[in-house]
Formats: sequence, C-alpha cells, structure tokens
Amino acid sequence: MKKRYPYRDELRGPKVYAGSMRLTNPFLRLFFYLNHLRAIGTAPILSTSKATIRVQGEHGDWIDCLVVTPDRIDPEAPTIVDFHGGGFFGGLSKAGVQKACFYADALKGKVFLPLYRTSYRHKFPTPVEDCFEAAKWIVGHADELLVNKERLVIHGDSAGGCLAAAVCLMARDRKAFPIAYQMLIYPVTDILQEGESLKTYANGNWSAAANRQMWPLYLGKNPPAVLDYVSPLRAASLDRLPPAYVEPQEFDSLRDDGIAYAKRLGASGVPVELNVIEGSYHAFEEEYPAPFVVDILRHRVAVLKRFFHLK
Repeated sequence: MKKRYPYRDELRGPKVYAGSMRLTNPFLRLFFYLNHLRAIGTAPILSTSKATIRVQGEHGDWIDCLVVTPDRIDPEAPTIVDFHGGGFFGGLSKAGVQKACFYADALKGKVFLPLYRTSYRHKFPTPVEDCFEAAKWIVGHADELLVNKERLVIHGDSAGGCLAAAVCLMARDRKAFPIAYQMLIYPVTDILQEGESLKTYANGNWSAAANRQMWPLYLGKNPPAVLDYVSPLRAASLDRLPPAYVEPQEFDSLRDDGIAYAKRLGASGVPVELNVIEGSYHAFEEEYPAPFVVDILRHRVAVLKRFFHLK
C-alpha cells in the first residue's frame, strides 16, 4: 500500500485513516466498543501482570481501572496514571495496554489505566472529572496499592493527552495532590484548532474532519464558558504546573497542538522537553513491537529515569 505521507522507512503507516467518517455512525460506535473489549482482554506482555480494580470517578461513581504490575517493584520507581486516547469517544486500544506493560516492565513501577466514561454517552466534564477523581483516588490509596505517590506521572496520548494536561491543571487549582511529571503524547490541546498542521496533514491517521467533529461530540449542546479544563492551550494560566515531556509526531494533524502547548508551558516557566518525532504519525504505537516503536518507548522511559534519577 502506498504511504499517504513520507513516513520513515521503519514504519508501514496507518492501517486505517479517519478521513471524513461520521463519528456518530453506529457502525463506528460498535467498532470502538469491540476494540475496547479486545483491549481489556489483551494478555499482558513482557514481565508484567494485569488486573482490574474499581476506582472512584465523578460524583463518587465507580469506574474500572486496569493495573499493570511488573514482576518486581522498585520502591523508587514512579507510578504512572495513563489516560487513553480515542477522541474522548473511543475506548482503550490493544496498543495502549502493550505500552503500559512496556513502561511497567522497564521502570519496575505500576501503571494505572482508568477506563473513564466517554463522550458517546457522557459529555464534558464527566470524562475529565473521571480522570481527575481516579488519579486522586489512586493517590489516596497509595499504601494499599503499593504505589509511590511522591513520584506520580500523569500520562496521556491524543485526547488522553488533553485529559492528562487538564488533570494537572485541576490538581493545581484544587490543591488536590502532587504531580511530579506530565507526559503528553501527540496531545489534543486547542479547541480553536488553529494549528497549521490541521491543514498540512488534514488527511492523516487522525484527520482534521474527525477533529472538528470531536469537539461538539465531547462538549454537547452547551459548551462551558471557561475553557481551562476543556482546551489546555486556552487555559488562563499554565504557571506552577509539573515539568513536562511533550511528543508530537511530524505527520499528524495534531502536531501543532503539541508544539504550541509545549511552547506555552515553557513561556510560563514550566520545565518542558519538546520532542517532535520525525517521519512518524498519530498512534504509531499500533505497530508495536516494530523496532522503531520500541526505540521511542525506550526513549520515554529514559526521560523518566533521568528525571527521577533512576539507573
């Protein structure tokens, strides 16, 4: 199959492009539901195990959360709370579980994957409040969960990157719990959709057309007046946020969302590492265990090891 963009030779490119598909299409909803079930049933890889616990979400409602545990826990290792992508409407993916296993195995720390309620049935603020409350609950039960609450990493990719950034803002504003680091992978950040990459790579794996549909599906008929937790790039202030690693992909309609957010974090005095992956695309981790994907995952692990002074 001919590659739509000049992806690097190590990558085959996306299997499916979003194109102009209608996000409300019932067959698409079924696809994401089945994909989510497949992901939940994915067997753990490397030297890890996987379990499901219940954590609290918005209004104290209970939601499921996958927990990936390495064969040996290093008490100095960070704990990762990872919010999956999927445009706020889709569920977990198999690649998301494999990535969590990779982190847990390499860092010797637990990775939590809260299965927040998504926008097909639950509009803003439920998805982001679920994420915030889940992280808060995990920190509050750190002793029984055997996690290091002093080394909490909030991680997210795509829409999950938006949720991760928002959780960092919420934790700061509500003085809720300390976050040591945030890791934002090709994040959604801009409701105004002003990035030039939405034009340059409009037909990428995550298309500009899908991005336009995503926002009203997430926000419903009455979008909030205050955008801080909706669109982190438009937040009133990014001061006093945790240090960040931001990783956009070159051939991605969301590339400039990530670049703009990293630059604004830096301008706000937040230590930030911006790493645009050349020749790559949105959700390229679907090609795991391709050597290039493994190399990028190793780099993310190395970033965390360096930040936390781990060997």
